[in-house]
Amino acid sequence: MVRFLRFTPIDFAVWNDRFAGVLMTLAVLTALPFASNRPLWWLIWTVAIAGLACLYQLLVWRCRTKAAARARPFAGLFALAALVPAFALVQASDLRGLLPHFAPKMPADLHDLAGGSLSVVPEASQIGALRFCGYLLFLALVIEVSTRRGRVEWMSRILFFGITLQAIWALVALNLLGDVTLFAKKTAYLGMATGSFVNRNALACFLGFGLILGAALLGTRALPGQQAARGLRAVFMQFRGGGAVIAVGMLLQALALVATQSRLGLLATIVGLTMAVLLRLRLRGWRHGFWPLLALGVALIFGLLWGQGVAERLLLTQSDGATRLALYRQILTMIQMRPLTGFGFDGFAPAFEAFRAPPLNLAVSYGHGHNTYLTLWAELGVLVGSLPPLLCLAAGVICLRRLRQGDGFSANAVAAIGALVLAGLQSAADFSLEIPANTYVFLAMLGMGAAQRSSGTRAQPLA
Repeated sequence: MVRFLRFTPIDFAVWNDRFAGVLMTLAVLTALPFASNRPLWWLIWTVAIAGLACLYQLLVWRCRTKAAARARPFAGLFALAALVPAFALVQASDLRGLLPHFAPKMPADLHDLAGGSLSVVPEASQIGALRFCGYLLFLALVIEVSTRRGRVEWMSRILFFGITLQAIWALVALNLLGDVTLFAKKTAYLGMATGSFVNRNALACFLGFGLILGAALLGTRALPGQQAARGLRAVFMQFRGGGAVIAVGMLLQALALVATQSRLGLLATIVGLTMAVLLRLRLRGWRHGFWPLLALGVALIFGLLWGQGVAERLLLTQSDGATRLALYRQILTMIQMRPLTGFGFDGFAPAFEAFRAPPLNLAVSYGHGHNTYLTLWAELGVLVGSLPPLLCLAAGVICLRRLRQGDGFSANAVAAIGALVLAGLQSAADFSLEIPANTYVFLAMLGMGAAQRSSGTRAQPLA
């Protein structure tokens, strides 16, 4: 206890290492209990992150460190992001006491459910606001600890190998254990890899993040003689120092990704991975042959593993697309009724029931809008609902700036941009980023990519 009260500024680096490991481990563990897509797990992880944030602030005070908060340059963006949970709490409030004549425009079926609030499910909006605050705290902590190149590379490896373990479990559960899930009997997506997730598309997004992170990790460490190496010699030198293990992990992730039979997940991953590869080529110079060969190798893997399941599902794209377009048209009707206030954060499922009509199958429930952008607008309104995608766009600009100025971690900035491309594409026709496990991994990659290198650390060449 006495030692705890006598920290020195030097000890703070050790604590940053420990916090970095805990944060990345937490991001990986969120995938285990059904990708944490349950309110109970939202609260558990939010409480854990809040506790870590309080402990971190206490350590800052005890160590008397003079270093400024690393998240301070992003204070404006965090303030804008905080408008989302703040507005969600406003939606959940009973406004009749403040506005006696308040009567939100709403279908008759939803009046009794909403009461005097803007949200059709006030309790869900309150819990959703807490979950979103947990996301912001987690992102801030990742930025705070991402100050040294060695630590950030270590964080990336924890995240990557955690995703690889998920890929291994998905393959084992599908092919060796009779297509089972981790905690319950599997009733949907039979014959497709789901791992510890419920939805195959969500797992595909998770694995796609791992592939992009693995591609960025390969070649991050400059090995003796590597700078002068060219051609095939440079390629083989990349697989030293653990590079071969990363390559095997990427292969396992690619196998599991194809086993999900997710068309959009596969396409979004290829596009995001290609973007990451092109950026790495641009940074290191086109004469280096490793990244083109890596891109070709990944493309061949996807081609060989395309599989009968994905090919058969491609034949259903037209019919599935007609159903999806009908869904989107009905969501747009929701948005038109309440374009500014929305129907409440996390209130899409019950609100949509008042708008659902043929040709949608009335026997099928729609808990998600299968388009994160439209879902945000339906829940939060066009103004507040546009904040998350706009903030992600701003994060991409920050990562590009890190690449140009060389004041960040180039490999992680590249991975963050690739993850943004993947998430942006998949969110246009699915809800994978609405799954907490995917969101935590996405924010971890974003935080490491946008973080600025410590001024006390000697500048490193672009890896």
